[in-house]
Amino acid sequence: MQIRPPSRPWRLWLAAAWGLAEATVFFVIPDVWIGRMALRSRRAGLQAAAFALLGAVSGGGLVYALSLQGNAGLLALFDWLPAIAPAMIERVADQLRTLGAVGVVLGGFSGVPYKLYAAQVHAAGIGLPVFLLFTVLARGLRFVLTALVVASLAGKAARRLGEAAVRRAYGVLVLLGYAAYWTLMPN
Repeated sequence: MQIRPPSRPWRLWLAAAWGLAEATVFFVIPDVWIGRMALRSRRAGLQAAAFALLGAVSGGGLVYALSLQGNAGLLALFDWLPAIAPAMIERVADQLRTLGAVGVVLGGFSGVPYKLYAAQVHAAGIGLPVFLLFTVLARGLRFVLTALVVASLAGKAARRLGEAAVRRAYGVLVLLGYAAYWTLMPN
C-alpha cells in the first residue's frame, strides 16, 4: 500500500495550527476543522485528526512549560476567554488532585477546555511525559471519533441530500452547537 500525500497539504497544517492554537488561547475546538475534512472523506478526516493531535500535544507541552513558573498568570488569561469561569478552573484543579492524569481524559469529553488541564497538571504533581501520554489518549480518541462519526454520517446524508446540503448543514450545526455551548457554559 502506497501512502499518498494529500492534494492540499495546507489543510493538514491548518489542522495542526488549530490544535496548537486551541490548546493555548483559541476557543474553538479543532474538531470543527476535523469534521469539515471528514465531510470530504474518512481518510481526510483522520489525517486532519492526526495533525490536530500533533498541534494539541505541542500546545499542551507549551502551556505545561509556561506553568512551571507558576500558573496564576495563565489561569487569569484563560479566565478572560469565553465559557471559562473561576469555578471551572477550580473544578479542574480538584479533578486533577483526585483523579490524576485520568482527569485529562475525562476532561476531553466534558466540554472543559484542555488548556485548563495543561496549565494545572504540573501543580497537581503530574510530570510532562505522563501528561503528554494522557493528552494523546484523550485528544487522539476524541479527534478520531469526530472524524469517523462525521465521515459516516456525512456519507449517508450526502446520498440523500447531496454534498452541498451536507456541508451547509454541518456549518449550521457547528454554529448552533457553539451558540448553545457559549450560552450554557459560564462566562
